[in-house]
Amino acid sequence: MQDKAGPEPTRLVLVGAGHAHLEVLRRCILNPLPHVELTVVSLDDDQHYSGMLPGYVAGIYPQEAIRIEVAALTRRANGRFIRAEALGLEPTRRTVRLAGAEPVAYDLVSFNLGSQAAGAEAVKRHALVLKPFSQALELRRRIEALAQEQNAGVCRIAVVGGGPAGFEMACALEAVLRRANRIHQVSLFEAAATMLGGYSAAFRRRAGRILTRRNIAVYTGQRVRHVHAEAVELDNGRSLPARLTVWLSGPAPPAVFDNCGLSLDDRGFLLVTDSLRALDDGRVFAVGDCASLAAYPCTPKAGVYAVRQGPVLWDSLAAKLYGRSAPRYRPQASFLSILNTADGRALLRYKRLVSHSRPAWRLKDWIDRRFVARYRDVLSLTT
Repeated sequence: MQDKAGPEPTRLVLVGAGHAHLEVLRRCILNPLPHVELTVVSLDDDQHYSGMLPGYVAGIYPQEAIRIEVAALTRRANGRFIRAEALGLEPTRRTVRLAGAEPVAYDLVSFNLGSQAAGAEAVKRHALVLKPFSQALELRRRIEALAQEQNAGVCRIAVVGGGPAGFEMACALEAVLRRANRIHQVSLFEAAATMLGGYSAAFRRRAGRILTRRNIAVYTGQRVRHVHAEAVELDNGRSLPARLTVWLSGPAPPAVFDNCGLSLDDRGFLLVTDSLRALDDGRVFAVGDCASLAAYPCTPKAGVYAVRQGPVLWDSLAAKLYGRSAPRYRPQASFLSILNTADGRALLRYKRLVSHSRPAWRLKDWIDRRFVARYRDVLSLTT
């Protein structure tokens, strides 16, 4: 008597290797999903943890300390890894179009791609855009080369974007040049009226004092219109010299959702339910900066939310796979924020507390190292 073939496995595709997908991969290793065929699509074999990138650029961390081996995690989870850029989502065909590779078919697909830097396409010829985050390796090479230049004049650096990432990066770049005794001027540009929007006035004042002490010039309410080989041009026509321009502007949606036919918010981010599923298609999931929560549209685009979404995404995928009740994600009202100032201290905000101190830096360092260790340690588990 001929054996009957078992049911076809469910094709689960994870597009991107952001914080939430790393947690799903970790749990796939610890608790494999029955009858699931896993595929991971990512631009690089490795992910560099965004929370430690300014520390890496400043020379505080070696590359190995911030690296998470996505391809190795995928193999450890008995999945297939595809190194490619995702170009488009086609829900009717249940496929994701890829650059330089055949489309990948799915039964369930999840996106954790992060966001793009707004305006990056127009300036990427001369600006260094830190997305994907692997560009931080190039930034460290370039700032170290500038720091070691001999018999040169003032080294002028421009950082575009006055959010947390821009603040940390300006501090990191200034620290490298200062340690090398290189005459320098780092400038931070923010189109909005104030930098660090969304933070309290007390936090912004403390951040401003830190930048002033470091002689980092801040230009608020002035949009960078063009980036030239050695200058930035502002909306008012003023041009300022810059040997290196780092582009860290606000979030823009990834192009993968263009013309996909699913509901997007007014900026172009995929709208998802509390279960992290697309409003119009229960087979499509999205987390982190590439998605917007329909019930909580004002949730900031910050990595801390993607970290918290990881366990919820895992439960939501399992619910869809095995017919369980779907979980609900509710973003936290406030969160601990610690910004590395690259001087052995960090600027901390928790509720009403604002502190710039060495203990704050030690806390951030411990949190970040622990995060990376979660995904490194799981690779060493025996089968």
